[in-house]
Amino acid sequence: MKEKIRKEILELRKTHKDNLKDALKIKDRFFSIPFITSKNSYLLYYPHKNEVNTIPIIEELLKLGKRVLLPKVKLNDNSIVPILIDNLNQLKKGFAGIKEPEGEELDKKYIDVVVIPAVAYDKRGYRLGYGSGYYDRFLSDYQGLKVGLAYDFQIVEHIPEESHDIPVDLIITPTVIYTPKTKLNFNLVKQ
Repeated sequence: MKEKIRKEILELRKTHKDNLKDALKIKDRFFSIPFITSKNSYLLYYPHKNEVNTIPIIEELLKLGKRVLLPKVKLNDNSIVPILIDNLNQLKKGFAGIKEPEGEELDKKYIDVVVIPAVAYDKRGYRLGYGSGYYDRFLSDYQGLKVGLAYDFQIVEHIPEESHDIPVDLIITPTVIYTPKTKLNFNLVKQ
């Protein structure tokens, strides 16, 4: 079932035309949530293959003087490490062609918010990734706020979870902010 969902959503994502418009709506929603913006350090992902574009969020966080990190894949142990960045010009093509930073690693215990990439989410906060398990391993002992960003079509009814799967605390789409743990969702008017 996971593979079927992954294939369908990736196909939809490939043909999605409003990705920049949606990314800007998601950015506005992100910065409208005080318990996110009051934090100091953020691990985000660099967008790849039509994922929700995080660049507007990254640039705004840097402008605000927040500590911003991007992941670097360590192939020797199949893990990701958070690397501090000052700007997006210091990135180089890394694992799977995704731009990655070089620089100072920061222990995850000092990261307040992790923004996690996914193929799909369900309303309970469970995510369907790409199947490599990098974020599952990273999140296994992470204590901070876990945020998913998604286009509306990436929210599915149910993703079968496994014992190692960790749900996110919040999912932000262009039209809805889902808060699975509190069951309180913010329906937003389409603009």
